Amino acid sequence: MPAFLTRLHSLLLPRSLVGRVFTLFALSMLVFVATGLGMFYRHQFLQHVEETQDAATTLVEVASQAVEDSAVIGDYDTVKRTLSTMIVQSPFRSATFIDLDGGVIRVVSAPDTYHAPAPAWMTQRVGRALFDVNRVVAVGGKDYGVLRLSFDEKKLASQLWSLLLQSAGLAAIALVVSLALARYLLARWLENLGRLRFYGDEGAASAGLEEALSADAPLEIREAIQAVNRSAASMRDQYGQRIAALMSSLVQHKSALDQAAIVCEVDREGRITGVNEQFVRHAGYAREELIGAELARVGAPLPASGRAWTPSDSVWNGEVVVSARGGERQWRRTVVPIFDGAGLVEKYICIDFDITERKEFEDAIIQNAKRQGLVARLGRKALEAGPLPELFAMATQLACEGLQVRHAAVFGFDPDRGTAALQAGHGFPPHAAAGADFPHVPGPGSSDCLARWGRGLLGAIDAGSSIEVFIVCHDRLYGALAVYAPVERTFQEDEDGFLNGLANILATAIERADAKSRLTYLAQYDALTGLPNRHRLSSCLEEAIAGSASGAHCAGVMFIDLDRFKSVNDMMGHSVGDELLAQASRRLQDCVRPGDVVARLGGDEFAVVLPHLASNLEADTIARCIVDGLARPFLLQGQQIFVSASVGIASYPHDGEDAATLLKSADTAMYSAKNSGRNNFRFFEAGMHASAARRLQTETDLHLALERGEFELHYQPKLRLDSGAVSGFEALLRWRHPERGLVSPLEFIAILEDTGLILPVGEWVIAEVCRQLGAWSETLENVPPVAINLSARQLAHAGLSETVRAIVAAAGIDPRLLEFELTESMLMADPEAAVAILSNLKAQGMRLSVDDFGTGYSSLAYLKRFPLDALKIDRTFVRDLPTDGDDAAITKAVISLAHSLNLKVVAEGVETIGHVRALEAYQCDEIQGYYVSRPLPAAAAAALLAERVVVASV
Repeated sequence: MPAFLTRLHSLLLPRSLVGRVFTLFALSMLVFVATGLGMFYRHQFLQHVEETQDAATTLVEVASQAVEDSAVIGDYDTVKRTLSTMIVQSPFRSATFIDLDGGVIRVVSAPDTYHAPAPAWMTQRVGRALFDVNRVVAVGGKDYGVLRLSFDEKKLASQLWSLLLQSAGLAAIALVVSLALARYLLARWLENLGRLRFYGDEGAASAGLEEALSADAPLEIREAIQAVNRSAASMRDQYGQRIAALMSSLVQHKSALDQAAIVCEVDREGRITGVNEQFVRHAGYAREELIGAELARVGAPLPASGRAWTPSDSVWNGEVVVSARGGERQWRRTVVPIFDGAGLVEKYICIDFDITERKEFEDAIIQNAKRQGLVARLGRKALEAGPLPELFAMATQLACEGLQVRHAAVFGFDPDRGTAALQAGHGFPPHAAAGADFPHVPGPGSSDCLARWGRGLLGAIDAGSSIEVFIVCHDRLYGALAVYAPVERTFQEDEDGFLNGLANILATAIERADAKSRLTYLAQYDALTGLPNRHRLSSCLEEAIAGSASGAHCAGVMFIDLDRFKSVNDMMGHSVGDELLAQASRRLQDCVRPGDVVARLGGDEFAVVLPHLASNLEADTIARCIVDGLARPFLLQGQQIFVSASVGIASYPHDGEDAATLLKSADTAMYSAKNSGRNNFRFFEAGMHASAARRLQTETDLHLALERGEFELHYQPKLRLDSGAVSGFEALLRWRHPERGLVSPLEFIAILEDTGLILPVGEWVIAEVCRQLGAWSETLENVPPVAINLSARQLAHAGLSETVRAIVAAAGIDPRLLEFELTESMLMADPEAAVAILSNLKAQGMRLSVDDFGTGYSSLAYLKRFPLDALKIDRTFVRDLPTDGDDAAITKAVISLAHSLNLKVVAEGVETIGHVRALEAYQCDEIQGYYVSRPLPAAAAAALLAERVVVASV
């Protein structure tokens, strides 16, 4: 490429001085003209845009008066004529009048045929510089519509383009004339340069000047000839001195080369004729042994260097391996031919540099980089949260690849049984199946035990040496990662570090899997009875419905409530109540069939899923057994305690087509059983939904509530446990009905979700919070953020991010003062879409948190992908702290998990000092609940901020 550029430069560069001067002048003129045209066009463009905008504003003001007069009386024909008259010969493409009822009157101007069309880039630039004109048509303070005028950027660009073409044409004519005149003058003035000659002495130079130059030759040319002759004389004197200095320098360079490099001389046949001391010392041979030897035999070329050196007339470069007396060495070799006066090769100079240490260092760096890449590969695999056996197998494969061995294994230790088991292996024979165990006692002899097992399985040939690193999860020794080399080998420190890196990743993955399994179990099963909880029940019921839909049988669900349980709990204490619940759960399991599922919903409520129900008679039999079984006395602390049960029954598909509807129907039937005297059961009937009419009326009132301004917000403060300061608020929606007063959110939030009203109401909540934050910021310092609960419909709405951006921009508040709370089930409905929406909100500066954490089914693999700031522990796990050990374990596990992900933890439902002390011990960050404060109106919340006092109510 450089040779091509040099050739192109020589072809394009004029050879004559006249041509070069003219080329420089022409280029300067082109730059000047182009710059001038650019500045002229920019000035004309800005002036034209400004004049067009001013003219448009004036035209709009004149036309708007006529439109206002016509709009007042409803004369839209006159409005159209006015717009048609105004748009003629105007810079507008269209004029539109939009009234308040949505009516549109639009007039479009005729296309411009008088000017040549402008290129697209100019049209786009004009379009970016001009903005549509919008004017509200209002008379007497009343709006009648909007007058919208759109500029015709194509017409304006065509006018500017015509002006530019005309200006460029005139400039081109002027440029051509200027260049022609300059070419003529330069050729005449510089024609004397062709007569220049060199003369050996001053006399000849003087006579030659007079003879060669014309009378009008420039004085500078005469002086140049004289200066050249004087310089020539001086150069002859200095030539001899420089030759002597050059010879001296060559001698010194040869001496320096002998000291710094390994050098030898080679004759035309390729035999060594002379070597320096460096060659003798590095090769390890005597000078007499080297003289006469073939150079090709003193150093074999590496594969990357290509063919071995042979005598030729070109320079040879490459790397060679020299078998010196001290071992093999790597040299960098250059063989340079030396030519005689006839251009034939006289001899060769061979220059070598010992690069053995450098090559070893480079190999070490490459190997270390490769191992770091292997560790990173295992880390990426671990982040996928896949099955542990796959991760173990990959770890053994990477260990073999990184240490260049054939066998590696991951072992798991069982200290209780005193055994170790092969979890995964690479390169082992087929009979060494994963899971096979052998005796092993962790301790100082653990490494020897693993090495003996490897030698026993692989043999001494394939397991000549080994190295093991242990996999430690927290304070528990899980197992070891071991590799086996076929020969005796001392493993280096960096190799041990590589294995430790793999083992640490395995330990982290094992800890994550253990935590996930524990959380999954605690989130789906009741800690007291061991029965499935409400969330697990929903899954089982959905599976039963799916099976019933594809078969010829029905499915059913029973809702069971223990009568008078609260009295037992209050009179005999929670421990007795817990024992009663445990015994009741066992009796319920004795009453159902194999395949039926008994679950505890919470408190004294149970449910039974009946996946296969041929008729209501089967459900009747099971219900009678449950009522009779729970009516028998319970022996608690030496006393007989009597309770009863009220059972509600609903079946699919008669009483509901989904799990939620069936549970609701069964719950309604259970309350009917309670109202009928308890200790009995009821099948669901349509008439039990007497509250449906009230729901319909509530739905009707909700449609008008937003328009009437019946919604309001209360703010419940959050408290930092480390400082006791208010760290933020949660905005809670309240509905003040004109007749019913404050309506419980439990009555209307679900209706808002079902009807879709949650979208406009949700936008109102965001706007009201932003307005309130703006008001607080004007009077208070350090206003804390306010959290807003997002609904599932809002999260699924495609325009959520842009809606929030517009509301925050209109309010003019800092987006960091907003926090959005979402539940686990909302995030897991469509994780990919949720990640995109939350990332957009996060990019705007808002904070994000997961509400009611621990009650859903969120995947830890997805949880780490969400751009979250905080987790909120559900009140069901806080309620029984610190006495309930399972709730305490869940709470501590959630806090530890959140902190490992750099997330803040907020505990909800904090109502007692016992809750506070337990959460402080678990290192929870913030609390929220009635212990801190009930939800407050905006004025009370502002007073709380102003006083910096936390109001605690128990």
